[in-house]
Amino acid sequence: MKTKSRYLAAAGGLALIAAFPQWAAAQSQSQSTSSEAETAAQPNPAVLDEVVVTGYLQGLRRSIDEKRNSDMISDSVSADDMGKLPSSNLTEAASRIPGVSAVRNHFTGEGDRVVIRGMATEYNAYAVNGVRMGGTGSPGDNFFRGVRLSFLPTSGVDAITVYKSLLPYMDGDAIGGTIDIKTPTAFDYDPTHVAGSIEGTLLQQRDDRTSWAADMAFGKQFSERLGLFVTGNYSERASQFEQIGNSGDNMPRNWYGKAQSLDFDPQTFVTRGLEMSTGDTDVTRWGFNGSLDWRGDNHDFHLRGQYNEYEETQFRNRLNFRNEAGTSASARLEQVDKSRGDLTQPANAVIGYGPKGAIYNYTTAQIVDRDKDGVITDADKGSNGYYSLNGSSGSWDPKGFRLRRYWEGGTTEGVLQMVNFGGESRFREFTLDYDLSHSESEDNIVDSYEMYFGRNAYLWKGNEGVEIVSQGDPQYLKWVLNPAGMAGVQDLTQYTASSLSGSYGGAKETLNQAQFNLRYQPTGSWLQEVRAGAKYYKSERERLEGSLIDLEPRGTMADYSALFGEAITDMFDGRYTGQYQLGPVIDTDKMMAEIERAKAGNSTLLTLNEADSIDYASTWFYDEQVVSAYVMGTARFGAAEVIAGVRVEDTSNDIRAWTENPVRGEDYTTDTSGFTNWLPSIHVNYDVSRNAKLRAAIWTSVSRPDIKRMTSVKEYSYDGDPDGDGVTNPTSEWVLTGIVQGNPDLEPMTSVNYDLSAEYYNGRTGAYSVALFYKDLDKFLFRSSSSVIRDGTEGEFDDPSGVPVSMPMNGRKAEIRGVEINARQQLHWLPAPFDGLGVAANATIQRSEAETGLFWHPEGYTLPFMETPDHIVNLELFWERNGWEAYVAYNYQDVSLEDIEDFGNDPYEQDYHFVDLMARRQITPNLTATFKVQNLLDNYTYFYTFGAGKGGVRDYIENGRYLSLNLNWRL
Repeated sequence: MKTKSRYLAAAGGLALIAAFPQWAAAQSQSQSTSSEAETAAQPNPAVLDEVVVTGYLQGLRRSIDEKRNSDMISDSVSADDMGKLPSSNLTEAASRIPGVSAVRNHFTGEGDRVVIRGMATEYNAYAVNGVRMGGTGSPGDNFFRGVRLSFLPTSGVDAITVYKSLLPYMDGDAIGGTIDIKTPTAFDYDPTHVAGSIEGTLLQQRDDRTSWAADMAFGKQFSERLGLFVTGNYSERASQFEQIGNSGDNMPRNWYGKAQSLDFDPQTFVTRGLEMSTGDTDVTRWGFNGSLDWRGDNHDFHLRGQYNEYEETQFRNRLNFRNEAGTSASARLEQVDKSRGDLTQPANAVIGYGPKGAIYNYTTAQIVDRDKDGVITDADKGSNGYYSLNGSSGSWDPKGFRLRRYWEGGTTEGVLQMVNFGGESRFREFTLDYDLSHSESEDNIVDSYEMYFGRNAYLWKGNEGVEIVSQGDPQYLKWVLNPAGMAGVQDLTQYTASSLSGSYGGAKETLNQAQFNLRYQPTGSWLQEVRAGAKYYKSERERLEGSLIDLEPRGTMADYSALFGEAITDMFDGRYTGQYQLGPVIDTDKMMAEIERAKAGNSTLLTLNEADSIDYASTWFYDEQVVSAYVMGTARFGAAEVIAGVRVEDTSNDIRAWTENPVRGEDYTTDTSGFTNWLPSIHVNYDVSRNAKLRAAIWTSVSRPDIKRMTSVKEYSYDGDPDGDGVTNPTSEWVLTGIVQGNPDLEPMTSVNYDLSAEYYNGRTGAYSVALFYKDLDKFLFRSSSSVIRDGTEGEFDDPSGVPVSMPMNGRKAEIRGVEINARQQLHWLPAPFDGLGVAANATIQRSEAETGLFWHPEGYTLPFMETPDHIVNLELFWERNGWEAYVAYNYQDVSLEDIEDFGNDPYEQDYHFVDLMARRQITPNLTATFKVQNLLDNYTYFYTFGAGKGGVRDYIENGRYLSLNLNWRL
């Protein structure tokens, strides 16, 4: 049924678009007079080569003008553009710009943060009206710099500009580029401006969830000098997802000596486990912008503020299988010579049974004789493992698996807010501009709950392990057990209520800054401008985590039937039904009510053990001060404009954190670090003709190390059950197994950037450009880059004779190179009604290589940068005439590396394709109605794999299709 609805919606939408030109043509004769009057009445029309346009075409002109007049290599998207696109936030709007790609939220399907020219979120700078915006990164993804633009809606924004080359007056910590968000002022509109919109959305997914959004704008020019503009927005977006994927890393089919090696073929690995889930996500955004502006003869002043709040509540029910080796049932015989691969499998080596269990035909020269009795028996088994023997003759042979059902989720909140006062003062040839600003950003886990029901299924119902297979498409994994096991998966009495815990946490930044710029513009000189300035900012950050609640559940999952919601009997269009259904699920509202009863001591299912304690090991405080100054000059020599200068940034850091050792106790550490970076640059803009321009730039930039990785705090791992009897030993008997620590000596990543572009402007209705870029990076920083100091051990899964110490390290060298091709054109020369047609296309082709410097990567071995797709493509077809508009957009993003893992089995996010649709009718000069379809073809929104191919699925998520109807009104 769902598949049928997909094709019906797609066909209907495409037919609607195809009908618009003919519809308008049929009406053009009878309505020509009224249409001309209606068009003339539209606000702020733009005359483009004798063609009167508004809406998308007006936005196209604004973007073209912005690019043409810029001193740097840049691209922008205007409010008119964003109004046509089914974009739920600024990440999705910015991803339409050449060279910009989006990293998606796995469960909402929305774009979460941006990547610019292969550089991830934390390697770019973000500003509002040219003033630096604070950001906490993405704590859930374990980095703490950068801004999640998903916090910000598209309403209340006048334009987004991405600067891909930097001039010295801009912050230098932007290797990818700088995103500047421009908000409107009263002088951008008519003297009195009132507008608003309301939108309703339907999600075509299992429960057909609905959403809505509204915004308002008011602008008033009280005089030619004083104006006020304010906007407000509120939205609730409901989504639903279905997920299937792996549980645990894929593993080699044969025993291995060390995990940190490239001597594996991941295509031959066995799938260790499976998980299947479904859930709901609700995202609420609200906020406002305001700008109070005074424009005098010689002095301009502004007071601006923005406040935006984001709340995401997501809960899901999950079924989980994972082969394990955690009890004595998985104890194995150990080879004397572990390199031998020719020993008989234990099942075929049994020659009898005795008091010590099975007797094997192995010799003591082949297998370690632990009890020294000269005979190899079950009594000689040692450490637990997944393989039949601890040695190269061992093959994949799990003796058990875990079988679990989870209810989990919670609420996160984000805040981005800023207030700044600034202005510009003109003194003949001199101009002074200045800004004082205060901003705060937060990304907090309000609450996060996890409850699981399960069992350790060792030799359970005749099953020694669980086999995971795929049928048809590789992403659709299924579990294989004997008939008793298959029935047992749906038997809720088999799932013991094991734990229910809650946690909280978050990150916060407070950013205070002051800056000024002094410009000197002589007249009648080849020297057009000299500019100098300085800036100071202090960033104060903190991170906090803790336990919110700990509850002890009783019984089995069957005892919780009063808390169940509607059973999930069908997922992924009928692929998971019957014995493969998810089945009964916990209803979130009922469970939250039960938790409240447990807090009050009134629950018969849950007992309160503990509440509200801080996790000191995950808590830190960080202060960063940056003092910068620059000088630059602009000169013109005929058709050539040359801009050259240098910026210097001095950074000092202070980090305070706790080390929590469960055996040795707590310790408090303080680390300081600092560095100074000189960042010269030169830009050349050459006017080949009135409509053609060449640009070239060599500029330098820097990215500071991530905050969490710069502390010397250590995290200790212990084996609390070294004898493997399933009982936790006294802490004095725990065995240290590893240390993970930060590195206060991390250095910033630096880059020398080379840019060359050619641009051609077809009047004011078209623009074409080709841009080449190359980034030469030194001391690069992988988000997860760390090196293991091998103190006597060979890897994570071995029986260690020493302790591995893992710490972040600077990589060696890296490079990113690419080309951006961009074309936008209104086809106004076509006969009516096709003169309203237009096309836009951009493609980015990029390659990245990085030498990691990890000890187990051979010299010269390279990987691509994380979150850096090789290809990004955006195609758009639009049409506007006589009050009608139509728009179809296609977005493609190639596969990209996500992390570095053992075995060289690195995870990748697969490519995705989206088709979006818009149709708009201007009902009156002041009222328009818009119909939008997001993800028209109902493609998956997240596909995560082991390796670059699609065969080893790690996570696969579908979110459905969104249908929206919007009404927009303006005075």
